[in-house]
Amino acid sequence: MSATYLISDLHLESTRPATVRALRRFLLDHQDCDALYILGDLFEVWIGDDDDSPLAREVTEMLHRFTAAGPKLYLLPGNRDFLLGRDFCKSVGGKLLRDPRVVNLYGTPTLLLHGDSLC
Repeated sequence: MSATYLISDLHLESTRPATVRALRRFLLDHQDCDALYILGDLFEVWIGDDDDSPLAREVTEMLHRFTAAGPKLYLLPGNRDFLLGRDFCKSVGGKLLRDPRVVNLYGTPTLLLHGDSLC
């Protein structure tokens, strides 16, 4: 079955471990999908791709395992993680997208953007 998922605004941070666990479960449960688009604010705060915090390492490993299983991963920075860059995306096996972006989802042109860009 073909499936593509779009998620946004997880605002991951070390003080909210339940959200990190929910992402881990989601990634494990959807390794058979075609693609996952993360449309901004994956992190509550992202200080740069050289972040070596335990949270950054944990999320990097989760996303890397997800893409190693086969799905494509696309990341679009949001207003809270606008410093998300190519180095992070490369480390997780994903592709960096810029806001806004039109993609073809199963024959349908689809506009992707982080909602804060409309404010």
